Amino acid sequence: MRDPILLPLPVPFSIRVVNSYLLLGDPLTLVDPGSEWDETKEELDSALSAHGLAVEDIEQIVLTHQHLDHVGLAAHVQERSGARVVAHELLVDYLADLPASMEAEDQYQASVMRLHGIAEDVIQELYDVSARHRKHGRSVVVDTPVAEGDRFEAGGREYIVHERPGHSPTDTLFVAADGRFGIAGDHLIANVSSNPVVHQPLRTPADPRNRMRALVAYIASMRQTATLDLEVLYAGHGPVVTGHDRLVGERIAFHERRKHRIYEAVQRGPKTVREIAIDVWGEVARREAFLTMSEALGHLDLLEDEGLVTVGDDGDTLRYEPS
Repeated sequence: MRDPILLPLPVPFSIRVVNSYLLLGDPLTLVDPGSEWDETKEELDSALSAHGLAVEDIEQIVLTHQHLDHVGLAAHVQERSGARVVAHELLVDYLADLPASMEAEDQYQASVMRLHGIAEDVIQELYDVSARHRKHGRSVVVDTPVAEGDRFEAGGREYIVHERPGHSPTDTLFVAADGRFGIAGDHLIANVSSNPVVHQPLRTPADPRNRMRALVAYIASMRQTATLDLEVLYAGHGPVVTGHDRLVGERIAFHERRKHRIYEAVQRGPKTVREIAIDVWGEVARREAFLTMSEALGHLDLLEDEGLVTVGDDGDTLRYEPS
């Protein structure tokens, strides 16, 4: 049995490259095949050819989470190879009609942005960008849905499924049963902190006032991962992660510092999340309205849990202030 083979693939997003992995053995497996984009297809063909393989040889596709830079090309690979798709059970319906799922996601995120003080013209601009991105993914059938504790075979090894929501509702960690390594997608990345952004919940009704608390979930997920005895995590971007327990400690410390910065802004409240984000990040918040809203909301959730902030609701907009 060989360790996962890295196949870095270009993607048409700001991240530029996604880490796909080839798992040699029975069944021959490709993890996260990238985006529906000609450059991705060409590089995948070339990378497989370097190992004496073709897309048609792939027997199984494994998906770590729902984002287009990871799942977008799965339909193309499945059509050419007949490979079965293994993915989190919540992705069965999500990927069955990907355009409709992404439209619902955009509409949900827009409703959250309105609730937290982001103007309609900004929301429309973000929607237009997201709508253009949809061409980089197609619907695909998930043949093997998996959930926490399930096991499956890939590349001659058995893998154990661990649910790790936070970066997205469907983040999944696949740990080799021998315990040496895991395939982590975007759950942990060596050089940058994964963004726990606002997503439409997939287990509960899409209520913008009762959203998935992404950062709370992400910190809990990281703490679970820190307890695993692993040598290395194969990440969805950048280099492999070693010392994952140390990295988790660094990430949690970062969020503690950020939480205190957000609290300082709240003390000048009451304020909308949009106002807090601009107070903290200035011009960056104006350029990256959705990401900074998500970041601020995550830390406000932590502060609310600690009893340090309260939320006022006038029926249209939420505002935060010190307790």
